Amino acid sequence: MRSNSRTTSSPGNDRGIALLIVLLVTALLVSLIFEFSYGTRVSLRGAANFRDSQRAYYLARSGVNFVGMLLSDNVKNGKLQDNLEQREWQVVPIISGDDTELRVQWDDEGGKINISTVIKGNEAYVRMGKLFDNRRISQDILDRIADEKKYFRLHTELHQVMGDEDFNKLKDAVTVGPSQKIDVNTASVDVLQSLGMSPGMAGMVVEKRGRELFKKTEEVTAFLGPDNTLIAGMLAVTSDVFKVHSYAAVGGYTKQIEAIIRRGSSGFDILYWRAL
Repeated sequence: MRSNSRTTSSPGNDRGIALLIVLLVTALLVSLIFEFSYGTRVSLRGAANFRDSQRAYYLARSGVNFVGMLLSDNVKNGKLQDNLEQREWQVVPIISGDDTELRVQWDDEGGKINISTVIKGNEAYVRMGKLFDNRRISQDILDRIADEKKYFRLHTELHQVMGDEDFNKLKDAVTVGPSQKIDVNTASVDVLQSLGMSPGMAGMVVEKRGRELFKKTEEVTAFLGPDNTLIAGMLAVTSDVFKVHSYAAVGGYTKQIEAIIRRGSSGFDILYWRAL
């Protein structure tokens, strides 16, 4: 006789499959948790980086505002010759601290020659020609600028017509700002000579203002003497146009802003603005 038998799985085999499923589900949940945690950390880091980047940008903007208000307050208080230039980086202590730092510097654009007004044969061309001679820069470059009647919105656009070496020789003596007369209190010796002043007289001017700045145009005229009346007429004793550099650091982020501002007794206007 043949007996019928039914095949059944043992309880041990069922427990093994269940354990395997549990392990697989656990591994999947752990991987999902790690993936979620990693994504969260990345998002938080991205948000923190964006926050620090924005803080650095607005902190750099505040540096321009700080310089603008400082210079305009000098006009309001009748101290026109105070703080005309700050060519070394200075930390702004009322803002800097902990993980932030704000540094500013500024140049007086009135002590420079406006290269945007150069036309062959005009007064600016003659001044620039003397400046190019003093700085040992080829006159061919100046003629190229004049022939093209090139208008520069930024002095860095000079790279279009000259190499880095010549640009570095010239950059501290030229401006594209709306300057009229040259500020005798900040102009370099080369700029003063470009007006027709002798090297000896230019040196005397720089030496005199090192002791005490010129406060009135009459002082300039008297100091230069009757033989330099025309040159004295090209000079001013203050300026209202400045180039401001502001550098901000927040955490690991830095931001720089370059601006040209024009001050007045009621505040200042921004003529040009660039974030670097």
